[in-house]
Amino acid sequence: MSLGAMDIFKFLPAGKREANANCKKCGCATCMMFAIKLSKGQGDTQKCPFIPDELREKLEHNKKVQQKTLLLGDLKIGGETVLYRHEKTFINPCALVVELDYNNSDYADKLKRILDFEFECIGNKYRVDAVYSNNIPDSDAKLLKGKGIEVFDDNFLKNMKQVEYSDLPSTVNELVKIRTSAIVERDEKYSDPVFVRLFGDDFVSLSAVASALVCKYSNMIIFEQFNEALFVSLITLRLNIFTDPQKPLQVESKVYEFNNPDENAFIFLTTNFALSYFAVANELSSLKCGSYLVITPSEGMSVLTAWSAQKITAEIAAKVVNSSEVLQKVKVKRIIIPGLLSDLQEELQLALPEWEIMVGTTEAYKIPDFVKKLQSA
Repeated sequence: MSLGAMDIFKFLPAGKREANANCKKCGCATCMMFAIKLSKGQGDTQKCPFIPDELREKLEHNKKVQQKTLLLGDLKIGGETVLYRHEKTFINPCALVVELDYNNSDYADKLKRILDFEFECIGNKYRVDAVYSNNIPDSDAKLLKGKGIEVFDDNFLKNMKQVEYSDLPSTVNELVKIRTSAIVERDEKYSDPVFVRLFGDDFVSLSAVASALVCKYSNMIIFEQFNEALFVSLITLRLNIFTDPQKPLQVESKVYEFNNPDENAFIFLTTNFALSYFAVANELSSLKCGSYLVITPSEGMSVLTAWSAQKITAEIAAKVVNSSEVLQKVKVKRIIIPGLLSDLQEELQLALPEWEIMVGTTEAYKIPDFVKKLQSA
């Protein structure tokens, strides 16, 4: 198991309440400080003459790689260090792969669908991660790699451990056993990344099984068939799992366009908190008219939190608006801000005197009705 500072401290003189406690020979003021350094892999055990052999062996065992990291072009597979996301973070997202067989009659159609598939989420675009094939022509492999889709064959799979899918409970139990042995026990027999192959084309069944495998604990899933809706669902699920829980999920601060906006487009403004973006973007996408969404750099904070922490101010918002060339083409100079930012309206009006600052809704779902009223006014 991983050794925490308190686990290490118990072996040191101060932890055992012995002579030479906090002697400073290690260069630290106290045994506890030295234990903290060792737990982070920063300390040198040779600097403490009182470390018992048992602790040295435990620390040496703790240095073992828990799960290997494999490189497939730009795609990283494996390399996990924790069992639970809240402990630290999961590192490399489960790779979603489609199998391609040149000898199958559906080869050309499946290849085209894979090449055409693209899914945008939180300002980023996602595709199939990789294609597994032992007979793909070089020209097609080049097309896939040009789209950022990696290609591999059986030679790459030799570096991984396969878990045969039988039924969901037993497969998940096997994956949990392997991951626990690798992470907790640091057993090198289980350090290879793991993959599972799924066959069939039943959407409901594949969705349930693949969702469980993404969570517990497959590093790669290879699908016999390709279903665009399934991949959108799994990519969305994956985005909610393979993120750092210590960092807020945020989108890029810029101006986003919806429904081919022209000079009559509406302009909305909110923070770069991902959930705020999603909520507003979803409503703007449903409108029959074009619109722009101005996203301010707010360190991933929600609207009210960002306002309270001074992470969204009139100066910050004005800088984003003034730096956008596309907004200058809009005929009606009006910016609609969230209802929760009503107290910022006057300051924004002073910072952007050529614009009309209008207070919008407090809830994103009310945006369509709000827009209808504006259009009928």
